[in-house]
Amino acid sequence: MPTPPVPTLERQRRQALMDRLVNEEGFAPLGSGRADVRTSAAQHAKKQDGVNYARWIRDEEKAFRRGEPSFLPSWFRPALDSGTPIRLPEPQIEEASAEDHASARARDLQIAVRELITGTRYPVINPECILVDRHLVRSYSRKLGDYVLRESTPRTWLSGTPRVAGVAAPAGRKFIFTGAQNDAPLHAAFWDNLQALALHDECEIVVGPLTYETTWWSEHNPTARSYAVGLREYLCFGQMELGDHFVFCGEMNTLPTASNPVSDLVTYPRNRWAVFPHAKRQLKSVPSTDPTVQAHQVMTTGLVTVPKVIPRKAGVKSLFHSVLGAVLVEFDHEGNPFCRQITAAEDGSFYDLDRRVSDGVVTSGHAVKALVCADLHLRKLDEGNALATFGTLPGLNAAYAGSMLEVLRPEHVMLHDIFDNESRNHHHVGDNGYALEMWERGRDSVRSEVYDVATFLEHLDDPSRKTVVVESNHDLALERFVREARYRNDGPNIRYGLELDRQYLAYRSRAGEALDRGDRPEKFSLLETAVRGMEPEIPNTCWAYDGHSFLVDGIECGHHGFRGTNGSKGTIAGFARTGRRMSVGDKHSPEINEGVYVAGAMQLHQGYNKGPSTWAVAHIIQYQDGHRSIVTLQKGRWRAEKPRVRVKA
Repeated sequence: MPTPPVPTLERQRRQALMDRLVNEEGFAPLGSGRADVRTSAAQHAKKQDGVNYARWIRDEEKAFRRGEPSFLPSWFRPALDSGTPIRLPEPQIEEASAEDHASARARDLQIAVRELITGTRYPVINPECILVDRHLVRSYSRKLGDYVLRESTPRTWLSGTPRVAGVAAPAGRKFIFTGAQNDAPLHAAFWDNLQALALHDECEIVVGPLTYETTWWSEHNPTARSYAVGLREYLCFGQMELGDHFVFCGEMNTLPTASNPVSDLVTYPRNRWAVFPHAKRQLKSVPSTDPTVQAHQVMTTGLVTVPKVIPRKAGVKSLFHSVLGAVLVEFDHEGNPFCRQITAAEDGSFYDLDRRVSDGVVTSGHAVKALVCADLHLRKLDEGNALATFGTLPGLNAAYAGSMLEVLRPEHVMLHDIFDNESRNHHHVGDNGYALEMWERGRDSVRSEVYDVATFLEHLDDPSRKTVVVESNHDLALERFVREARYRNDGPNIRYGLELDRQYLAYRSRAGEALDRGDRPEKFSLLETAVRGMEPEIPNTCWAYDGHSFLVDGIECGHHGFRGTNGSKGTIAGFARTGRRMSVGDKHSPEINEGVYVAGAMQLHQGYNKGPSTWAVAHIIQYQDGHRSIVTLQKGRWRAEKPRVRVKA
């Protein structure tokens, strides 16, 4: 389409403007080559009204040479008359402004990010929450002697939490959650085994993405949005809500080198169970405001990709804690979540309960190495939780088909706080009301409480496993009862107290003689002495004595958890600093921190706990390959499968 002719009046205006700029204001004419001025008249005029004056002067020159009326500037005519060549710039396509370039860059990045977060099985349903803004910077131009605007890297913001479509009623469904680092190779064997388990159990696999040394919206780094090909369709960049009690936080892009990935995220899920994608295994219990309702948990997944970090302190340290892993979540018919950690060996194989997955094949019937039970406190034992764990109880005409002991067949059963000392606990000395309650309920006999322990151990004793009583603070309360001679003014317990005192003093005499000889005193537990004095048949039961080690395949299982380093109080952080993998009890609050696993309690209501509580009913499973998992019971069930409780005839 031809360019419409410029009206005569407009041509005259342009001619006058060019003459004024050169003759009066000192701007350079076209092609003058002068260096003492800032710019040419044509360029300056273009900035004012947007007209391409260089092109207009060329058009006027063509008209002049054709003998047509021309409105060339006066400073241009002498050059034409003399035949001097005029250096006119070639007409150019209008160059985009800095604002245009910045907008184009922001638009392209916005498209790339949206394609990333919406192109999977779990697309983000509110991609508009990610805002990509153009970015302009003001810089000084030496050429122009003034400040100019230049485009820069687009800026990206979140205006809300990215979300994916959730599941309103997850009852009966299963999920496997894991994580993946960008630009990191996939651990093919582990991925194949996860897919095999997912197919076997009809699970959905969800992969939470992480980035290292970049972000998903890095403009110049294409690896920021690069994930292993086999994982891409499973990536979940948003928050996935499953029912009212669980959330997967795929939007939480935490650095793989973070040393405490969930320490400041316990409130983020808002009173729901939560799983966060991360390389380091960690689990925290979040308080419930009702002590009769167990705490929910937040935990990390482990990754399905091979670690890839910078060889500096943070990166090298993270390799030690990096886990090939996942979290398997089952929902029962009521929608309660059951979470278990999956940790793979270097070859990608892993255990889950009695199953082993290797080379893409799922096999079952494998015995576990150890079952570290939640603190028992036999006198306050919750029968539902105990049946789910042990299957049967002495004196109870009911059996739980498919209990943990029956399915897992552990080689070691570790029992913490088996004795409660409810009858004469030192915390209630001088409490007349508590003493009356114990008497009226027929629970004021120390001998009777010890007898309950002996009966339980005899019922549990089996040649197929080793039952280990981990001497705990409540077990030691029996010794304190004797040492403080509180039995002397205690009618129901004075005779038994004298009997125990005689045995305790005999031990102290033997210990003194051993020390005088330069020998170590024998290991001793007054509770063990009292239990064995009742002559139960417990040939497969032993004690892990207070202050001594009991290793199960290199994992410390002999410490209850109430004693810390150098006489201090035992804390999880303190145990983590020992560098030894440990499985402990005492805290009643499930936790995983740097190789230290903490079991819960069999009974949430102990009588003395009031107010917000992090307690939960949870056991620790130790597999044959040394990896562990915490299994949390819900309403008398240890997995989503409906319990089968049979009443004996």
